[in-house]
Amino acid sequence: MKDQAPAPDLSPETAQPDLPAKPPGLHERALHLMARLLPLSFFRRPPKIIIIDATNSCNLRCPVCPVTFAMSRKRGMMKPHVFRKIIDDFKDQPEKPAIYFSFSGEPTLHKDLPDFIAYAHENGHDTYLSTNATRLTPEMSERLIRSGLARVNLCMDGFSKEAQEVYRVNSDFDNVKASIEEFLNIKKKLGFKTPVTVLQTLLTSYSEPQMDEMEAWAREAGFDRVRFKTFSIGSYTSADQKREFAHFLPRQKELRRHPRHTSHALCTVPLFQSVVFWNGDLGLCCIDYDQVIQLPNVERDGFLAAYRSDEAARARKRGFLKQFGICKTCSFSNAENMGIRRDLKK
Repeated sequence: MKDQAPAPDLSPETAQPDLPAKPPGLHERALHLMARLLPLSFFRRPPKIIIIDATNSCNLRCPVCPVTFAMSRKRGMMKPHVFRKIIDDFKDQPEKPAIYFSFSGEPTLHKDLPDFIAYAHENGHDTYLSTNATRLTPEMSERLIRSGLARVNLCMDGFSKEAQEVYRVNSDFDNVKASIEEFLNIKKKLGFKTPVTVLQTLLTSYSEPQMDEMEAWAREAGFDRVRFKTFSIGSYTSADQKREFAHFLPRQKELRRHPRHTSHALCTVPLFQSVVFWNGDLGLCCIDYDQVIQLPNVERDGFLAAYRSDEAARARKRGFLKQFGICKTCSFSNAENMGIRRDLKK
């Protein structure tokens, strides 16, 4: 089935459409005018998803990923007490937001990642991880499986050394494939039903001919699902970069990311999603990889106090109204084709 937007685990490297959508129509503009009247209390409701920037460092150098060439914020690792403070804020809350480890860096570079996941799981949170699978030692894999992790995307961008390594620069296809198979075998040996395992592949011109081969391997290896994710070069790239890396775009137009015919005047993402950067600063949404929008820090008074502050609520309202510069080129709430998902267990 087609993977419809919005999808909460958007990666920065695939965040922009190839062509701009048409401006909002009369109905959309009317909704925008009405939305301006919403009180700040509407934007203080806790999020459904908190994206954790465990680290913004990565061991790969994917060509059009902003982490490779466009991120200017300081690199670092989230301190364990900052993460626990986020989770502790929800101990007495009836609704527990899902905790996603899928932002700008490679989460498995953080040695405490399995402990973070276990702490969130023990306190009633659903957890999700996306990893490039280059750091999955047997020990790390077993710790992640035993942590209570609910779902994991194991990313491999093709089914050959060329397809994988031409985009996932510094990775080794054979090692990644072996590590993924080992992860799945450890899960089977332990008899765990979770995490739900998803093979995720960016649809590039290199991987598009290999979709059937990858799905067959995923079934045999024991994956629960596959996700073929649409790829685009990004508006943060220069004209020269767009020309240089255009060869990654799939040849089949239906496998590219396309905007809707008319763009939405409103973005609902800030209503259900929040980000906490590695240093404890709040982030507006998953698109702001370089922390353009400055929001309060959670370390002193906790997540909810920072999230419900007037400053943060006003920012979410502005994001809802798409008034920030980063909203103008974002395809997250406006893409009609985010890719294809297939359930291998049905």
